[in-house]
Amino acid sequence: MANWFELMARVYPHIEEIRPKDASIHAEKGELVLIDVRETHEVARSGKARGAIHIPLMMIRHKANARGPNFDPALDPAKSFALYCENGSKAIQAARMMKKMGYEDVYNMGSFREWLNAKLPVE
Repeated sequence: MANWFELMARVYPHIEEIRPKDASIHAEKGELVLIDVRETHEVARSGKARGAIHIPLMMIRHKANARGPNFDPALDPAKSFALYCENGSKAIQAARMMKKMGYEDVYNMGSFREWLNAKLPVE
C-alpha cells in the first residue's frame, strides 16, 4: 500500500524547472520543444517564444494523448518539453498532466514575462 507521500507524488508529480535562457538554447539545438499553454487571445496580444507551439491548457490532454484522435505528433513522448504561460500556474498544471500521461522529460519554464525579460526572441 502506498504511503501519503507516494500518493501525493502521483497526484502532484514533481516538475523540474528550467530557465528561459537554458530552454532557448536547448530548443534551438532541437533538444527541447517549447509549449505555450496560454489562451489564444493572450498569444495574439503579445506573441510567443520563437519556435514554440501553441496549445492552450485545456487542449493539452487531447493533443498529448498518443492514442487519441487529436494527438499532435509534435508531442512525441520521447522528446523533452518546456511549458510556459502568463504567470507559470497553467504551465505547471499542463506539465503535471503530461507527466501523468507518461511523459518523462517535462519542465516548467514559468512565465512568458521571464522569456521577455531575458530578451529572448518572440514571434
